Amino acid sequence: MRRTLPAFVLAAVTALALAGCAGSPAPSGTIGGSPEVQPITGAPTIVPATPSFTAETCPGVFVTVQFGLLGGDDVSACAKTGEPMTAAAALKQIGVSTEGTKKYGDQVVCRVNGEPSASKPIEVPGKAAYTETCAGMPAAFAYWAFWVRDSAAGKWSYATSGITTQQLKPGQTLGLKFTTGTDTTPPKG
Repeated sequence: MRRTLPAFVLAAVTALALAGCAGSPAPSGTIGGSPEVQPITGAPTIVPATPSFTAETCPGVFVTVQFGLLGGDDVSACAKTGEPMTAAAALKQIGVSTEGTKKYGDQVVCRVNGEPSASKPIEVPGKAAYTETCAGMPAAFAYWAFWVRDSAAGKWSYATSGITTQQLKPGQTLGLKFTTGTDTTPPKG
């Protein structure tokens, strides 16, 4: 003996299925399993903008990179962390690359995001054109100064070790500033 669903149950299920198809958006599954990837439907995924942080509001280590006469785009970003981290880890997290020197490794910052260029001379007023090779210590009139500040309102001081060993705690600020001539002023911000 064959049992069938009562007609009213079958009608309700059919109505719900049709209503779901008519008014619901296309499936929202993602390709690759990541919510940042485009949905299967091809419609763009809207990812809310990351809020801009300042040294006062950063929930981690605030980083400022100032290129000065090199002309690169200055960077101000927050390396989010609840734990201490090295300066190198903070820079990596925000997408800033560095290169050390052949003689001193990462204890001396020679290039930041490829600057200064290995092929383009640096023009410092009052000095002969200089091309950085990253063999040893950079010229005293054209180098990356590495600064640390204990709080957003604190005073800047030179870092006491290289970027791979300098530990920073949440609330501190890391500053890299391309320094030229006799300018030994700390970063702005």
